[in-house]
Amino acid sequence: MKKLIRRCPFLILLASMGILFSLIGLGGRNNIYEGQEYDPLKKPVLSAVFTAMKEGIYPWQIFDQGSAPVMALEESSGRGDQADRLSGESDLSGQADTTGEETMALSGGEEGSAGASAQGGAGSQGSISGNSLEKEGAESKTGADREEVSVSSGEKAAEQFVSGNQLGKRDPASGTKTESPDSHGGSRQPQADAPQIPQGRLEPLRESTREEYLNHISADIYGDAGVMRAAQYEFSQVDESYFDDALFIGDSRVVGLRDYTDLSEHADFYCETSLTIQKMLKENFSGKGTVEEALSENEYGKIYIMSGINELGVGTTENFMEQYTQVVDTIRAAQPQAKIFIQGIMRVTGKKNSSDAIFNNSNINARNNAIATLADNKQIFYIDVNEAVCDEEGNLNAEYTFDQLHLLGKYNDLWKQFLMAHGAVDAPPQD
Repeated sequence: MKKLIRRCPFLILLASMGILFSLIGLGGRNNIYEGQEYDPLKKPVLSAVFTAMKEGIYPWQIFDQGSAPVMALEESSGRGDQADRLSGESDLSGQADTTGEETMALSGGEEGSAGASAQGGAGSQGSISGNSLEKEGAESKTGADREEVSVSSGEKAAEQFVSGNQLGKRDPASGTKTESPDSHGGSRQPQADAPQIPQGRLEPLRESTREEYLNHISADIYGDAGVMRAAQYEFSQVDESYFDDALFIGDSRVVGLRDYTDLSEHADFYCETSLTIQKMLKENFSGKGTVEEALSENEYGKIYIMSGINELGVGTTENFMEQYTQVVDTIRAAQPQAKIFIQGIMRVTGKKNSSDAIFNNSNINARNNAIATLADNKQIFYIDVNEAVCDEEGNLNAEYTFDQLHLLGKYNDLWKQFLMAHGAVDAPPQD
């Protein structure tokens, strides 16, 4: 044994550490690791320990009293990059156009995942779909009580949106509007009779609960107030020249937009498979550098952001919103003259929505409701491509996708046409 230790000290050290961490993982299954998944073949206890470390949960915290509740509370203060534990994005580099022969699997969300029933269907924007509304330590509520709380939260959102921000309805007696030409082949309707759009960013109605964090539920803590406000802006139809000074930033869905439309002939694209909001600004895009470098070296008139599918199942709505806000604010500081377009996260198909506990439309809608609140309809705009690619039930149209998540090549043109119908064009100067 002594000879073996002398000859292979590093191997012995690794084996000892593996045994130690495995014991810690077993000991913490009902403590700090109760939110981790265990599988003797696919995800043993040792894997759960290292996955938790990526989330900021460290082995020595097993000795802290009440450490399990602390883990959920620490999520609200933010943490480092966690997206490596997910691979919900599949690579489009080898995607055929419309053959339907693609068979890429999404390892980030397997079919039939446990807990999918708790997520509900696609629903409309702002639906909570079974999310618990109790604070930590509150008494358990019956189904009827939960429904009552959900309704009251919706009323609170409406009250905050209407009375707190003084957003009124359009007055039909104000007269019809006339159209004025723009410089991109489209038209823009003046906003003289439109209701005043409130300034400032909306605050969440509540915090995510520990139960939601442990079950990877993206809590709808903002309601649809931001979406309602964003909808007040009347966009203009534009042509391709509108994108001559545009920058698109995003994940593999944006890769498809770049590869299967002619927008790359007009705009710059900084996109990459599995990109997350945490990596967006500092990721080194092959042959181009980082987004921060692009912002310092070029002047853009429009900047489009699409991110969020890879971040599902990691952290809370608050964490995602904090990172997203930081990215938007950084871009705005670097390019104060540019219009920023926050693109809603594209939904998944009805099949995936009903079978996946993480990659489903309830979680997507909740996070879209959050990022929509950043739009001020002056410099920052929220647009939702789901209007163009979803079916009557609000799910990604199954005919448009090869993997229930990404658009088939030719259907990216629907996205392009949607963008051309949602230009933000400054009103011409008045004589």
